[in-house]
Amino acid sequence: MRIFYTLFFLTLLAAAPLRAQEVYNLMLANATRTVNSPTASYTQTQIAQFKRTALIYMKSKAFEVSETVSAEFLDTQAYYMSEFITLFFNEFMRLKKLPDEERKERILRFMEISISHPLFHDPDEETTLSFITDGGEITPFSLDTNWKEAFEAAEQMVKEQ
Repeated sequence: MRIFYTLFFLTLLAAAPLRAQEVYNLMLANATRTVNSPTASYTQTQIAQFKRTALIYMKSKAFEVSETVSAEFLDTQAYYMSEFITLFFNEFMRLKKLPDEERKERILRFMEISISHPLFHDPDEETTLSFITDGGEITPFSLDTNWKEAFEAAEQMVKEQ
C-alpha cells in the first residue's frame, strides 16, 4: 500500500504544470550535461551542442532587444526548437531509402525553413549561420530562428510530401 501511495504521489508531481522557464532551463541543463558527458556519442554531443548554443544565443539576444523577457517566450521557443529537431531527425530516418539527392534536398528545405523564419533579424550572419557555414554539422540550422514558426512550416512541408 505504501508503494501505491508513493507511485500515486510521484504521478501527481509529474503531471503538475512546469514552473516558469522550466522547459528552457531543463533543455539547457540536459544539453550541457550531454555536451560534458564522456559517454555521450558524437551525434548526441553535436545535437546537444547546437541546442545549448541556440538556447544561450536566444536568451542573450532576447535580453539585448528587451529588458524583460518572459519565461513563456523562452519556454515556447525551447519547446519548439526541440520539436523541430526531432521532426528533422524523424524525417531524415524515414527518408533513408531515398536517393542521396532527394535526401539532400529535404535537408536543405529544413535548413531554409530555419533561415527564413528569423526571430531577431540579427544581421550578424557569421554567428547566426555558423552551424550552416562551418559545414559538416548534424544540425545545420540558423541560431536566429523563430522555432514555433519554423516547426509549423516544417510540419506542413512534411505533410505535403
